Amino acid sequence: MEVKLPETIEECHQLIGELCSVIKQMQVEIDELKAQLKQNSQNSHRPPSSDEFQKPNPKPAVRRKKKARGGQKGHRGETLKKVENPDVVVECEPTGCVCGGAAWVGIGEILDTRQVFELPEPRLEVLEYRRIKRICQCGQASCGEFPEKVSGQTQYGERVQAMVSLMSVQGCLSHRKIGEFFANLYGYELNEATIQEMLQRTSQVMPMEEIKSEISEAQVIHVDETSIRENGIKKWLHTVSSKRWTYQFVHRQRGRAAMDDEKSVLPQYRGVAVHDCLASYFGFTQMKHGICNAHILREVTGIIENSQSRWGWRMKRLLLRIYVDSDYGKGTVADFAGYEERYDKILAEAETEEPPAERIHQKGKLKRTKGRNLLERMRKHKEAILRFAVEKEVPFTNNQAERDLRNAKVKQKMNGGFRAASGTQSYVRINSYLMSLRKQGRQVFQELVSIIKGQPFSTCQT
Repeated sequence: MEVKLPETIEECHQLIGELCSVIKQMQVEIDELKAQLKQNSQNSHRPPSSDEFQKPNPKPAVRRKKKARGGQKGHRGETLKKVENPDVVVECEPTGCVCGGAAWVGIGEILDTRQVFELPEPRLEVLEYRRIKRICQCGQASCGEFPEKVSGQTQYGERVQAMVSLMSVQGCLSHRKIGEFFANLYGYELNEATIQEMLQRTSQVMPMEEIKSEISEAQVIHVDETSIRENGIKKWLHTVSSKRWTYQFVHRQRGRAAMDDEKSVLPQYRGVAVHDCLASYFGFTQMKHGICNAHILREVTGIIENSQSRWGWRMKRLLLRIYVDSDYGKGTVADFAGYEERYDKILAEAETEEPPAERIHQKGKLKRTKGRNLLERMRKHKEAILRFAVEKEVPFTNNQAERDLRNAKVKQKMNGGFRAASGTQSYVRINSYLMSLRKQGRQVFQELVSIIKGQPFSTCQT
């Protein structure tokens, strides 16, 4: 293809200007692509699982308080201790005397004891219920009745049901692996339909309303959401948690429609909600907001690494300084006014590095840089970002909610998702209950057996 070259100086200048504009636009696109390639879990919202074989950053965004190695002062140890009444006693008698005989006299003296904690022989205990017929002296016959829950000729009991629930939800095992485990250990292979039916029955007795009520009264809650797959369809798992309770539910949508659903806690909540700055949360004006600063620091790290941002470097230092002065997020800072002034000053200086986007085309949104977007967000939500520094109960990060979601991602990774809505609902209900028990230090298995047997659940540890 023949290219017509400019003939005059003016045409040359015009062509040079057009080429410079194209080169500038290409450079912007190249920088954006390079930034995408450099993204990892330390400088963006990408999860650690996406890092693959990349070498992790040795310096985490949020520094932890330096502690001595080993158990900390006040830590309750978990050392195995002897029991007073062992189940089995084995007496270690001497094999013989040095004189060659073994004619012992008197009663032997116990010098010392050692205890071995061992699993009993694995077997299922079979309980047989017998329906008895009796004849009264008046001549009338009366028959006993089986317990209400004993409905079949043969069936598994509450403890088996509790164990299956723990293995599926907390252990993240598939139905097939649970069946194989029981076959290997007890000689009874549970089929998948039986396991699914057990999980559904367990989920129906979970005290979701009690947990939801407790979280509604909490001073600070953590909220987050993550995607899950149900029969190949993408849905969203929403979690709302406090220090003692976890409440989860599944919805087709991620944003406001799910948060306004009758399953949600947010419409009636009046405390402080800590989240990752998703816009839908700010629609709930009746509550106060706290921003996860781990997310903010990762974004700041991203603009530092990809665009050598000077204001990002200064802001990162400031946030970490406030974090340290607040006793690593466990208290408040004394000179908050001084920190707030420095915060505003850094954002004002950032205007020169991150100028507002210029409109090139009449249609479409203005294309802002990541640094500009972060700048505007940090200015708009300054109060929520710095709330941890003035309110002791508000943490620096939203790690609590992310920890509560982690088990669901492990479950999905090991099983590939859920086949039906009933399986998803069973999982989130049981998982909410189990995580709440673990947070409170309760005996998870015994509590689960208790509630399956129909005993009322108490929100207070007895």
